[in-house]
Amino acid sequence: MRTQILKPPLSAGLGLLFTLPTAYFILISLLKYVFGLPGLFDAAQPILESWGIKESVGWNINLLILFGPLLSLLFNVSSILSLDWQGNREDLNIRIRILKKWNNWFVIALSGLCLLTLFIYLVGENCR
Repeated sequence: MRTQILKPPLSAGLGLLFTLPTAYFILISLLKYVFGLPGLFDAAQPILESWGIKESVGWNINLLILFGPLLSLLFNVSSILSLDWQGNREDLNIRIRILKKWNNWFVIALSGLCLLTLFIYLVGENCR
């Protein structure tokens, strides 16, 4: 049995579409707060505030920033991972196949890096 939610090129495109807002937000935040270059953040701040960046998590840009990379990761992993199994009374044969689709691997790495950055920020901001 082979299950595949999306074809690999489509899932790479959708994953990139879901991950890029988070990656851009992380990049402009790092540039402003770590490196002291506020240009991009200050230029994007009015748009982000009109989209609800200062509000709590709800139906606004915060939801896309938090769950976009996770959705991207799930789409891309499910499109390159193939699980085949056959079973009878005596044994169960399971075969896991991973496709070498480099676009999907790039999106998986980017969304994983975004999720790791958000997790480190969560832990660092709330632990004292």
